[in-house]
Amino acid sequence: MAENNTFPSQSASNDDYTNTSGTDIPETAGWHSPTQGGITTPIAPEGGIPAYPGNETGSPDSFPTRPDLPTFPNYPNLGYGQVRFINASTNTFPVIFSIDGTVYTTGSRFGNVSPYQGIADGFHTISVNRATGMQALLLQQTFPFIAGQKVTMVLVDAKEGGLDLLQIADTTCSNVPAGYGCYRVANVSYSGSAFDISLYNGDTVFRNVGFKDVTAYKRGLAGNYTFYMTNACFYTMPRELSVILIGAVTVSSPIASPLASANVTIQAGRNTTSYIMGNTWSSYGLRMVTVDD
Repeated sequence: MAENNTFPSQSASNDDYTNTSGTDIPETAGWHSPTQGGITTPIAPEGGIPAYPGNETGSPDSFPTRPDLPTFPNYPNLGYGQVRFINASTNTFPVIFSIDGTVYTTGSRFGNVSPYQGIADGFHTISVNRATGMQALLLQQTFPFIAGQKVTMVLVDAKEGGLDLLQIADTTCSNVPAGYGCYRVANVSYSGSAFDISLYNGDTVFRNVGFKDVTAYKRGLAGNYTFYMTNACFYTMPRELSVILIGAVTVSSPIASPLASANVTIQAGRNTTSYIMGNTWSSYGLRMVTVDD
């Protein structure tokens, strides 16, 4: 037998239906009857809308409001930072830098700078091996790395002989006015060294930068500069410039016989570091190697 798919109109009265169940249907029963088909159906008050949880009154002015969906911040490169390697060791043989057994750069020699590469957040073991011969392990150290941060790992000559690794954070220089960049200096040359960095006119930019020291960034007006390196002067206390400006002249004592110099372009909104490396007794003389951070 075909199913009866005809449904009564909601406006029909009780007289429109035929009771075939043998049970008396109350005259008040109808399509909206609470007992219709065994289903309890809420009845709307006159002039209102059906009641439901959150709107028990059935008032048209009591519609529930949908809560706003939560918003989540956007984290680029979630879980990863960046690392690069600089070889400031005066050994004559090339080396291999690897992290947890994965080679990051090979054939690195004195003064070489690798590009930044990704590294996962957490502790990682860095190994330094000879790139020639038996590829003997020269150094192995473990460092923490933080997601979203850039660091530079510098291979240096250790005080007691051998090698050492320095981890230098390439933090951003924030709150810089428009048209300015940031500049700093790191001494990765040899144990016991200390240097002053000045402009040609004698204005001191950084004073007494010792071995393994990394200065704070200083603001610099965007442009081209030449910085000169001399042995640290301990018998006077030269005033350091708080801001590096082109053409700023506060003294009139040009630098005489600097140990090294660097031509540096400070770019607006960018960070730059000059690494002092080398020594006076090896084939790798003192120099300033400048990189963008």
